[in-house]
Amino acid sequence: MSTLTTPTKSQMLLFQAWRATALQIMPYMASTLFALRPVATTEVDTFAVDDGMRLYINFDKCAEMGPQFGAEGLLHECSHLLAEHSMLAEVAGVTDEERKMWNIAGDMAINDDLRDAGCSALAAHGVFAAQIGQPDYQTPMTYMEALRRKMAAKPKQPQSGQGKPGKGQQGQGQGQQGQPTDQSGAPMKGCGSGAGSDKGGFELGNDDMQGKAPAASGAEKQMVRISTAASVRQHQEQHGIGSVPGGIAQIVDEILAPSVTPWERVLASYIRRAVAHKLGQHDTTYARRHRRRMNETLRNKQGGIVGRVIAPGYIKPVPSVHFYRDTSGSVNDHDLALATNEVLAIAKKLGIRGDDLVVSDIDTEVHQSKKFAGLDSITEIQGRGGTEMGEAIVHATNLKKKPSVIVIATDGETYWPTERPSVPVVVLLVNLRSEHWKENVPSWAHVVEVKSND
Repeated sequence: MSTLTTPTKSQMLLFQAWRATALQIMPYMASTLFALRPVATTEVDTFAVDDGMRLYINFDKCAEMGPQFGAEGLLHECSHLLAEHSMLAEVAGVTDEERKMWNIAGDMAINDDLRDAGCSALAAHGVFAAQIGQPDYQTPMTYMEALRRKMAAKPKQPQSGQGKPGKGQQGQGQGQQGQPTDQSGAPMKGCGSGAGSDKGGFELGNDDMQGKAPAASGAEKQMVRISTAASVRQHQEQHGIGSVPGGIAQIVDEILAPSVTPWERVLASYIRRAVAHKLGQHDTTYARRHRRRMNETLRNKQGGIVGRVIAPGYIKPVPSVHFYRDTSGSVNDHDLALATNEVLAIAKKLGIRGDDLVVSDIDTEVHQSKKFAGLDSITEIQGRGGTEMGEAIVHATNLKKKPSVIVIATDGETYWPTERPSVPVVVLLVNLRSEHWKENVPSWAHVVEVKSND
Protein backbone atom coordinates (compact mmCIF):
# COMPACT_ATOMS: atom_id res chain seq x y z
CA MET A 1 0.00 0.00 0.00
CA SER A 2 1.25 3.46 -0.90
CA THR A 3 2.46 5.74 1.88
CA LEU A 4 1.50 9.38 1.43
CA THR A 5 2.46 11.99 3.97
CA THR A 6 2.47 15.73 4.35
CA PRO A 7 5.98 17.02 3.65
CA THR A 8 8.13 17.54 6.74
CA LYS A 9 9.51 20.95 7.61
CA SER A 10 12.83 20.19 5.91
CA GLN A 11 11.05 18.80 2.86
CA MET A 12 8.93 21.93 2.58
CA LEU A 13 12.09 24.03 2.69
CA LEU A 14 13.41 22.00 -0.25
CA PHE A 15 10.13 22.45 -2.13
CA GLN A 16 10.14 26.20 -1.50
CA ALA A 17 13.76 26.46 -2.68
CA TRP A 18 12.92 24.59 -5.90
CA ARG A 19 9.92 26.84 -6.42
CA ALA A 20 12.04 29.98 -5.94
CA THR A 21 14.51 28.73 -8.55
CA ALA A 22 11.64 27.84 -10.89
CA LEU A 23 10.33 31.40 -10.57
CA GLN A 24 13.71 32.74 -11.65
CA ILE A 25 13.50 30.61 -14.81
CA MET A 26 9.82 31.22 -15.64
CA PRO A 27 8.41 33.94 -13.36
CA TYR A 28 5.05 33.94 -15.17
CA MET A 29 4.35 30.42 -13.85
CA ALA A 30 3.88 31.77 -10.31
CA SER A 31 0.10 31.19 -10.06
CA THR A 32 0.43 27.53 -11.08
CA LEU A 33 3.49 26.93 -8.91
CA PHE A 34 1.80 28.32 -5.80
CA ALA A 35 -1.40 26.36 -6.52
CA LEU A 36 0.38 22.99 -6.30
CA ARG A 37 -0.42 20.86 -3.24
CA PRO A 38 2.79 18.94 -2.34
CA VAL A 39 2.49 15.36 -1.06
CA ALA A 40 5.51 13.27 -0.03
CA THR A 41 5.77 9.69 -1.30
CA THR A 42 8.36 7.16 -2.44
CA GLU A 43 5.90 5.65 -4.94
CA VAL A 44 6.90 8.04 -7.72
CA ASP A 45 10.26 8.17 -9.47
CA THR A 46 10.64 11.93 -9.02
CA PHE A 47 7.49 14.01 -9.55
CA ALA A 48 3.90 13.33 -10.58
CA VAL A 49 0.74 15.41 -10.54
CA ASP A 50 -2.93 14.48 -10.45
CA ASP A 51 -5.92 16.26 -11.93
CA GLY A 52 -6.55 18.04 -8.62
CA MET A 53 -3.16 19.83 -8.80
CA ARG A 54 -1.69 17.63 -6.06
CA LEU A 55 2.04 17.20 -6.61
CA TYR A 56 3.55 13.87 -5.53
CA ILE A 57 7.26 14.18 -4.74
CA ASN A 58 9.94 11.61 -4.02
CA PHE A 59 12.00 14.00 -1.92
CA ASP A 60 14.90 11.60 -1.36
CA LYS A 61 15.42 11.02 -5.09
CA CYS A 62 14.88 14.66 -6.12
CA ALA A 63 17.15 16.06 -3.43
CA GLU A 64 20.00 13.88 -4.71
CA MET A 65 19.58 15.33 -8.20
CA GLY A 66 20.07 18.92 -7.09
CA PRO A 67 18.06 22.15 -6.86
CA GLN A 68 18.11 22.88 -10.60
CA PHE A 69 16.52 19.51 -11.34
CA GLY A 70 13.92 20.09 -8.63
CA ALA A 71 12.98 23.49 -10.04
CA GLU A 72 12.69 22.19 -13.59
CA GLY A 73 10.66 19.20 -12.42
CA LEU A 74 8.10 21.59 -10.92
CA LEU A 75 7.93 23.57 -14.17
CA HIS A 76 7.51 20.34 -16.14
CA GLU A 77 4.46 19.30 -14.11
CA CYS A 78 3.05 22.84 -14.22
CA SER A 79 3.31 22.76 -18.02
CA HIS A 80 1.23 19.56 -18.17
CA LEU A 81 -1.47 21.30 -16.10
CA LEU A 82 -1.39 24.53 -18.08
CA ALA A 83 -1.73 22.62 -21.37
CA GLU A 84 -4.54 20.50 -19.89
CA HIS A 85 -2.97 17.27 -21.09
CA SER A 86 -5.40 15.31 -18.92
CA MET A 87 -8.41 16.82 -20.70
CA LEU A 88 -6.72 16.58 -24.09
CA ALA A 89 -6.15 12.84 -23.60
CA GLU A 90 -9.90 12.39 -23.15
CA VAL A 91 -10.75 14.56 -26.14
CA ALA A 92 -8.25 12.65 -28.29
CA GLY A 93 -9.71 9.27 -27.31
CA VAL A 94 -6.55 7.91 -25.66
CA THR A 95 -7.27 4.41 -24.38
CA ASP A 96 -6.21 3.14 -20.97
CA GLU A 97 -3.54 1.01 -22.66
CA GLU A 98 -2.12 4.11 -24.37
CA ARG A 99 -1.84 6.31 -21.28
CA LYS A 100 1.91 5.87 -20.80
CA MET A 101 2.51 6.48 -24.47
CA TRP A 102 0.38 9.65 -24.27
CA ASN A 103 2.48 10.83 -21.33
CA ILE A 104 5.59 10.52 -23.50
CA ALA A 105 3.88 12.49 -26.29
CA GLY A 106 2.92 15.21 -23.81
CA ASP A 107 6.46 15.33 -22.43
CA MET A 108 7.84 15.87 -25.92
CA ALA A 109 5.35 18.66 -26.55
CA ILE A 110 6.44 20.66 -23.49
CA ASN A 111 10.10 19.78 -23.03
CA ASP A 112 11.25 21.76 -26.06
CA ASP A 113 9.58 24.88 -24.62
CA LEU A 114 11.10 24.27 -21.20
CA ARG A 115 14.54 23.81 -22.75
CA ASP A 116 14.13 27.09 -24.65
CA ALA A 117 13.15 28.82 -21.40
CA GLY A 118 16.47 27.82 -19.83
CA CYS A 119 15.82 24.43 -18.24
CA SER A 120 19.36 23.12 -18.70
CA ALA A 121 19.02 19.99 -16.53
CA LEU A 122 15.94 18.91 -18.45
CA ALA A 123 17.72 19.51 -21.76
CA ALA A 124 20.35 16.98 -20.70
CA HIS A 125 18.07 14.11 -19.65
CA GLY A 126 14.53 14.86 -20.86
CA VAL A 127 12.47 13.14 -23.55
CA PHE A 128 12.54 15.00 -26.87
CA ALA A 129 10.95 14.49 -30.27
CA ALA A 130 14.29 13.76 -31.94
CA GLN A 131 14.37 10.43 -30.09
CA ILE A 132 11.56 9.21 -32.36
CA GLY A 133 12.73 11.07 -35.45
CA GLN A 134 10.22 13.91 -35.16
CA PRO A 135 10.72 17.70 -35.23
CA ASP A 136 10.30 19.88 -32.17
CA TYR A 137 7.38 22.24 -31.51
CA GLN A 138 4.57 19.91 -32.55
CA THR A 139 1.42 18.96 -30.64
CA PRO A 140 1.02 15.92 -28.34
CA MET A 141 -1.27 14.29 -30.93
CA THR A 142 1.41 14.60 -33.62
CA TYR A 143 3.87 12.75 -31.40
CA MET A 144 1.18 10.29 -30.29
CA GLU A 145 0.52 9.26 -33.88
CA ALA A 146 4.25 8.86 -34.50
CA LEU A 147 4.55 6.64 -31.42
CA ARG A 148 1.55 4.59 -32.54
CA ARG A 149 3.15 4.05 -35.94
CA LYS A 150 6.39 2.94 -34.29
CA MET A 151 4.50 0.52 -32.08
CA ALA A 152 2.57 -0.91 -35.03
CA ALA A 153 5.79 -1.43 -37.00
CA LYS A 154 7.77 -2.86 -34.09
CA PRO A 155 8.10 -6.68 -34.05
CA LYS A 156 6.47 -8.30 -31.04
CA GLN A 157 8.88 -9.15 -28.24
CA PRO A 158 9.19 -12.87 -27.42
CA GLN A 159 7.15 -14.08 -24.48
CA SER A 160 8.81 -15.02 -21.20
CA GLY A 161 10.90 -18.15 -21.62
CA GLN A 162 11.25 -17.67 -25.41
CA GLY A 163 14.57 -15.88 -25.29
CA LYS A 164 15.64 -12.32 -24.77
CA PRO A 165 16.14 -9.63 -27.41
CA GLY A 166 19.74 -9.28 -28.43
CA LYS A 167 21.84 -6.20 -27.84
CA GLY A 168 20.85 -3.37 -30.13
CA GLN A 169 17.51 -4.95 -31.03
CA GLN A 170 15.68 -2.09 -29.36
CA GLY A 171 16.11 1.29 -31.00
CA GLN A 172 18.26 3.93 -29.36
CA GLY A 173 16.23 5.82 -26.79
CA GLN A 174 13.43 3.23 -26.79
CA GLY A 175 12.32 1.02 -23.92
CA GLN A 176 10.70 -2.41 -24.10
CA GLN A 177 7.29 -0.87 -24.71
CA GLY A 178 8.53 1.34 -27.54
CA GLN A 179 8.76 4.33 -25.24
CA PRO A 180 11.71 6.73 -25.00
CA THR A 181 13.86 6.06 -21.97
CA ASP A 182 16.25 7.93 -19.77
CA GLN A 183 19.99 7.42 -20.20
CA SER A 184 19.99 4.32 -18.03
CA GLY A 185 17.69 2.50 -20.47
CA ALA A 186 14.90 2.00 -17.93
CA PRO A 187 11.38 2.95 -19.08
CA MET A 188 10.42 6.38 -17.77
CA LYS A 189 7.69 6.50 -15.18
CA GLY A 190 4.59 8.56 -15.75
CA CYS A 191 3.74 12.06 -14.64
CA GLY A 192 0.37 11.05 -13.18
CA SER A 193 -3.24 11.59 -14.18
CA GLY A 194 -2.74 15.37 -14.31
CA ALA A 195 -0.65 14.74 -17.45
CA GLY A 196 -3.18 12.29 -18.88
CA SER A 197 -1.00 9.34 -17.89
CA ASP A 198 -1.98 6.34 -15.78
CA LYS A 199 -3.66 7.22 -12.53
CA GLY A 200 -1.03 5.83 -10.23
CA GLY A 201 -2.03 3.69 -7.26
CA PHE A 202 -0.43 6.36 -5.08
CA GLU A 203 -2.93 9.08 -6.11
CA LEU A 204 -5.36 10.30 -3.48
CA GLY A 205 -8.58 10.29 -5.52
CA ASN A 206 -11.39 11.68 -3.38
CA ASP A 207 -9.30 11.49 -0.22
CA ASP A 208 -7.73 14.74 0.99
CA MET A 209 -5.50 13.40 3.80
CA GLN A 210 -7.81 14.84 6.46
CA GLY A 211 -7.94 18.22 4.78
CA LYS A 212 -4.17 18.53 4.28
CA ALA A 213 -4.22 17.84 0.51
CA PRO A 214 -7.59 18.88 -0.96
CA ALA A 215 -8.00 18.57 -4.72
CA ALA A 216 -8.48 21.79 -6.69
CA SER A 217 -12.00 22.22 -8.04
CA GLY A 218 -12.72 22.83 -11.71
CA ALA A 219 -13.30 26.52 -11.01
CA GLU A 220 -10.02 26.79 -9.08
CA LYS A 221 -8.06 25.16 -11.91
CA GLN A 222 -9.61 27.49 -14.47
CA MET A 223 -8.77 30.54 -12.35
CA VAL A 224 -5.16 29.37 -12.02
CA ARG A 225 -4.89 28.94 -15.81
CA ILE A 226 -6.37 32.39 -16.45
CA SER A 227 -4.09 33.99 -13.86
CA THR A 228 -1.02 32.27 -15.34
CA ALA A 229 -2.06 33.32 -18.85
CA ALA A 230 -2.42 36.93 -17.71
CA SER A 231 1.08 36.80 -16.19
CA VAL A 232 2.49 35.45 -19.45
CA ARG A 233 0.89 38.30 -21.39
CA GLN A 234 2.29 40.84 -18.94
CA HIS A 235 5.76 39.26 -19.24
CA GLN A 236 5.53 39.48 -23.03
CA GLU A 237 4.53 43.15 -22.87
CA GLN A 238 7.51 43.94 -20.64
CA HIS A 239 10.16 41.75 -22.29
CA GLY A 240 8.93 41.14 -25.83
CA ILE A 241 7.08 38.31 -27.58
CA GLY A 242 10.16 36.07 -27.82
CA SER A 243 10.65 36.13 -24.06
CA VAL A 244 8.09 33.31 -23.69
CA PRO A 245 8.43 29.95 -25.51
CA GLY A 246 6.11 29.68 -28.51
CA GLY A 247 4.16 26.66 -27.25
CA ILE A 248 3.27 28.37 -23.98
CA ALA A 249 2.34 31.56 -25.84
CA GLN A 250 -0.07 29.54 -28.02
CA ILE A 251 -1.75 27.95 -25.01
CA VAL A 252 -2.13 31.40 -23.46
CA ASP A 253 -3.71 32.74 -26.66
CA GLU A 254 -6.33 29.98 -26.41
CA ILE A 255 -7.03 30.67 -22.74
CA LEU A 256 -7.43 34.42 -23.24
CA ALA A 257 -9.08 34.34 -26.67
CA PRO A 258 -12.05 36.72 -26.73
CA SER A 259 -15.43 35.15 -27.52
CA VAL A 260 -19.04 36.27 -27.44
CA THR A 261 -20.12 33.24 -25.40
CA PRO A 262 -18.02 30.76 -23.40
CA TRP A 263 -19.15 27.68 -25.35
CA GLU A 264 -17.73 28.98 -28.64
CA ARG A 265 -14.17 29.15 -27.36
CA VAL A 266 -14.47 25.79 -25.62
CA LEU A 267 -15.96 24.05 -28.64
CA ALA A 268 -13.39 25.46 -31.05
CA SER A 269 -10.60 24.52 -28.62
CA TYR A 270 -11.84 20.93 -28.29
CA ILE A 271 -12.03 20.53 -32.04
CA ARG A 272 -8.62 22.08 -32.71
CA ARG A 273 -7.02 19.94 -30.06
CA ALA A 274 -8.75 16.77 -31.23
CA VAL A 275 -7.32 17.11 -34.72
CA ALA A 276 -3.86 17.85 -33.29
CA HIS A 277 -3.15 20.95 -35.35
CA LYS A 278 -3.94 24.53 -34.39
CA LEU A 279 -4.99 27.11 -36.91
CA GLY A 280 -2.07 28.70 -38.77
CA GLN A 281 0.33 25.82 -38.18
CA HIS A 282 2.01 24.05 -41.06
CA ASP A 283 4.00 20.86 -41.47
CA THR A 284 6.83 20.18 -43.88
CA THR A 285 6.93 17.30 -46.36
CA TYR A 286 9.44 16.10 -48.92
CA ALA A 287 6.52 14.84 -51.02
CA ARG A 288 6.15 18.47 -52.09
CA ARG A 289 9.20 20.62 -52.86
CA HIS A 290 9.58 24.16 -51.60
CA ARG A 291 8.63 26.32 -54.61
CA ARG A 292 10.97 29.19 -53.69
CA ARG A 293 13.98 27.01 -53.08
CA MET A 294 13.87 24.69 -56.09
CA ASN A 295 17.05 25.97 -57.76
CA GLU A 296 19.38 26.37 -54.78
CA THR A 297 22.81 24.83 -55.23
CA LEU A 298 25.71 23.85 -52.99
CA ARG A 299 29.10 25.14 -54.11
CA ASN A 300 32.67 24.48 -53.01
CA LYS A 301 35.24 27.19 -52.20
CA GLN A 302 36.20 27.43 -55.87
CA GLY A 303 32.59 28.15 -56.86
CA GLY A 304 31.92 24.81 -58.47
CA ILE A 305 28.53 23.15 -58.02
CA VAL A 306 28.77 20.08 -55.78
CA GLY A 307 25.07 19.41 -55.24
CA ARG A 308 21.57 20.79 -55.04
CA VAL A 309 19.37 21.60 -52.05
CA ILE A 310 16.10 19.69 -51.87
CA ALA A 311 13.99 21.77 -49.51
CA PRO A 312 10.69 20.40 -48.18
CA GLY A 313 7.45 22.11 -49.09
CA TYR A 314 4.69 23.06 -46.71
CA ILE A 315 1.33 21.43 -46.10
CA LYS A 316 -1.45 22.65 -43.86
CA PRO A 317 -3.39 19.86 -42.11
CA VAL A 318 -7.16 20.44 -42.25
CA PRO A 319 -9.60 19.19 -39.60
CA SER A 320 -12.68 17.19 -40.59
CA VAL A 321 -15.85 17.53 -38.50
CA HIS A 322 -19.05 15.50 -38.72
CA PHE A 323 -21.88 17.48 -37.15
CA TYR A 324 -25.06 15.62 -36.15
CA ARG A 325 -28.28 17.56 -35.54
CA ASP A 326 -30.83 15.96 -33.24
CA THR A 327 -34.05 16.28 -35.30
CA SER A 328 -36.20 14.16 -32.98
CA GLY A 329 -39.69 15.29 -31.99
CA SER A 330 -38.52 16.59 -28.58
CA VAL A 331 -36.36 19.29 -30.21
CA ASN A 332 -38.35 22.40 -31.14
CA ASP A 333 -37.73 24.60 -34.17
CA HIS A 334 -36.02 27.31 -32.11
CA ASP A 335 -33.49 24.84 -30.71
CA LEU A 336 -32.89 23.38 -34.15
CA ALA A 337 -32.10 26.89 -35.37
CA LEU A 338 -29.59 27.27 -32.53
CA ALA A 339 -27.95 23.97 -33.51
CA THR A 340 -27.75 25.10 -37.13
CA ASN A 341 -26.09 28.35 -36.06
CA GLU A 342 -23.41 26.29 -34.34
CA VAL A 343 -22.55 24.70 -37.69
CA LEU A 344 -21.97 28.20 -39.06
CA ALA A 345 -19.78 29.08 -36.06
CA ILE A 346 -17.62 25.97 -36.53
CA ALA A 347 -17.23 26.65 -40.26
CA LYS A 348 -16.16 30.23 -39.56
CA LYS A 349 -13.93 29.42 -36.59
CA LEU A 350 -12.02 26.63 -38.33
CA GLY A 351 -12.32 27.82 -41.93
CA ILE A 352 -13.71 24.50 -43.18
CA ARG A 353 -16.57 23.34 -45.46
CA GLY A 354 -17.37 20.67 -48.04
CA ASP A 355 -15.75 17.30 -47.32
CA ASP A 356 -14.26 18.68 -44.11
CA LEU A 357 -17.61 19.69 -42.56
CA VAL A 358 -20.47 17.24 -43.06
CA VAL A 359 -23.89 17.75 -41.43
CA SER A 360 -26.27 14.84 -40.77
CA ASP A 361 -29.80 14.81 -39.32
CA ILE A 362 -30.59 12.08 -36.81
CA ASP A 363 -33.51 10.93 -34.65
CA THR A 364 -33.40 7.14 -34.15
CA GLU A 365 -31.39 6.80 -37.36
CA VAL A 366 -29.17 8.95 -39.51
CA HIS A 367 -31.04 10.60 -42.38
CA GLN A 368 -29.48 12.95 -44.91
CA SER A 369 -25.79 13.83 -44.80
CA LYS A 370 -24.78 17.03 -46.55
CA LYS A 371 -21.46 18.71 -47.17
CA PHE A 372 -21.61 22.20 -45.74
CA ALA A 373 -21.64 24.87 -48.45
CA GLY A 374 -23.22 27.76 -46.56
CA LEU A 375 -26.49 28.16 -44.64
CA ASP A 376 -28.70 27.31 -47.63
CA SER A 377 -27.14 23.85 -47.85
CA ILE A 378 -28.41 22.79 -44.40
CA THR A 379 -31.79 24.53 -44.02
CA GLU A 380 -33.81 21.40 -44.93
CA ILE A 381 -34.55 19.19 -41.91
CA GLN A 382 -35.32 15.45 -41.92
CA GLY A 383 -36.40 13.23 -39.05
CA ARG A 384 -38.75 14.29 -36.23
CA GLY A 385 -39.15 10.78 -34.81
CA GLY A 386 -37.77 9.27 -31.58
CA THR A 387 -34.32 9.87 -30.10
CA GLU A 388 -31.18 7.71 -30.21
CA MET A 389 -27.99 9.78 -30.45
CA GLY A 390 -25.82 6.70 -30.05
CA GLU A 391 -26.61 5.95 -33.69
CA ALA A 392 -24.65 9.07 -34.68
CA ILE A 393 -21.52 7.61 -33.10
CA VAL A 394 -22.09 4.23 -34.77
CA HIS A 395 -22.59 5.98 -38.11
CA ALA A 396 -19.45 8.13 -37.82
CA THR A 397 -17.14 5.35 -36.67
CA ASN A 398 -18.29 3.09 -39.52
CA LEU A 399 -17.53 5.64 -42.21
CA LYS A 400 -14.72 4.75 -44.59
CA LYS A 401 -13.14 8.13 -43.90
CA LYS A 402 -13.58 8.79 -40.19
CA PRO A 403 -13.89 12.44 -39.10
CA SER A 404 -11.37 14.06 -36.78
CA VAL A 405 -14.14 14.81 -34.29
CA ILE A 406 -17.87 14.14 -33.88
CA VAL A 407 -20.11 16.99 -32.72
CA ILE A 408 -23.64 16.07 -31.65
CA ALA A 409 -26.13 18.92 -31.09
CA THR A 410 -29.02 17.61 -28.99
CA ASP A 411 -31.43 18.51 -26.21
CA GLY A 412 -29.79 15.68 -24.30
CA GLU A 413 -32.89 13.53 -23.87
CA THR A 414 -31.28 10.35 -25.09
CA TYR A 415 -29.12 7.46 -24.01
CA TRP A 416 -25.52 6.86 -25.02
CA PRO A 417 -23.16 3.94 -25.69
CA THR A 418 -21.17 2.86 -22.64
CA GLU A 419 -17.92 2.21 -24.51
CA ARG A 420 -15.61 5.03 -25.58
CA PRO A 421 -15.68 5.43 -29.39
CA SER A 422 -12.51 5.61 -31.47
CA VAL A 423 -13.31 9.20 -32.54
CA PRO A 424 -13.43 12.14 -30.06
CA VAL A 425 -16.98 13.30 -29.29
CA VAL A 426 -18.27 16.74 -28.28
CA VAL A 427 -21.88 16.83 -27.09
CA LEU A 428 -23.52 20.20 -27.68
CA LEU A 429 -26.47 20.47 -25.25
CA VAL A 430 -28.94 22.97 -26.69
CA ASN A 431 -31.25 24.69 -24.15
CA LEU A 432 -30.93 21.84 -21.67
CA ARG A 433 -34.16 21.41 -19.69
CA SER A 434 -32.95 18.98 -17.00
CA GLU A 435 -29.60 18.42 -15.29
CA HIS A 436 -30.44 14.71 -15.31
CA TRP A 437 -29.69 14.51 -19.03
CA LYS A 438 -26.40 16.37 -18.63
CA GLU A 439 -25.31 13.89 -15.96
CA ASN A 440 -26.37 11.09 -18.29
CA VAL A 441 -23.70 12.01 -20.88
CA PRO A 442 -20.75 9.55 -20.59
CA SER A 443 -17.49 10.80 -19.10
CA TRP A 444 -15.64 10.05 -22.37
CA ALA A 445 -17.60 12.80 -24.15
CA HIS A 446 -17.02 16.52 -23.63
CA VAL A 447 -20.07 18.63 -22.95
CA VAL A 448 -20.69 22.19 -24.11
CA GLU A 449 -23.95 23.92 -23.23
CA VAL A 450 -25.59 26.33 -25.66
CA LYS A 451 -28.37 28.52 -24.31
CA SER A 452 -30.65 30.92 -26.08
CA ASN A 453 -30.06 34.63 -25.49
CA ASP A 454 -33.82 35.14 -25.32
